[in-house]
Amino acid sequence: MITIILALTCAILAWCAVYFSFDSRPWGWATLASLAAFFAASAPITLLVRKRMEQIFLAVQTKILQSQEQLRRKVLALQRKMQSGGKFQSRIEQEQAESIREAIDLLEPVKSLQKWNLLAMRQYNTFKGQLLFQIKDFDAARPLLAKALVLEPLTAAMQMVLMYKNNEMKELEKTFYKSTGRFKDEKGSLLYGLYSWILLKENRLDEAIAILDEGRKKCENPVLEQNWEHLVNGRTKRFSNANLGEQWFALHLESMPQQRVRAQDQFGGKVRRGSIR
Repeated sequence: MITIILALTCAILAWCAVYFSFDSRPWGWATLASLAAFFAASAPITLLVRKRMEQIFLAVQTKILQSQEQLRRKVLALQRKMQSGGKFQSRIEQEQAESIREAIDLLEPVKSLQKWNLLAMRQYNTFKGQLLFQIKDFDAARPLLAKALVLEPLTAAMQMVLMYKNNEMKELEKTFYKSTGRFKDEKGSLLYGLYSWILLKENRLDEAIAILDEGRKKCENPVLEQNWEHLVNGRTKRFSNANLGEQWFALHLESMPQQRVRAQDQFGGKVRRGSIR
């Protein structure tokens, strides 16, 4: 906000300086001068703020990656001692959650940049909401993801999951159609897979078949095709989104098969965030 105010002030001053300096009152030149002044004032500030935000997000990502590597080594050491099972997995998840919360604390400086960049808080909400969702703190993630920048299908899918958990089916449907309108072709596969899964859980078989039929044609994804074939042939128990990969399991609707569980972040190997503006 301050950036815009400063830039507008410079633009107005430049316009007045040119316009009133000549008897001919050159309106066109004054306008060009004001535009030049606006961008001359806003561009350096925008670049500095962007660089600072990149540094913050990089620090968070580095913290997470370092924690993941430490956790990976610990998992390997415990596995060598033949430790496994539910308690083992719970312990790993708890340590991962603690490391994520430590990384989230590093995001706080972004708040001080919101007066310089109008999108700073939306990027903060997106990144923090994704991380909280990752560690299953859904109540804390919900208000943040509701105000997130939806720049990728996974963020939209997280919003849909939270709506499903809160029984907001009408909002869920609206979000699905809005998101599939934005993320076309293969990018929409996760959304079609998720919505068909939800419809099946709600015993809305015919609607699930219709959604999969639409998705398999638009996305040309073999998982959607196979699930559609299972449902139209009455094999509902064989419906599975597992082959959508780690992004599907990142939604925490189903557990990853034990042999595939790894100590890593569940966003496909890298931290997701809203793109820097």
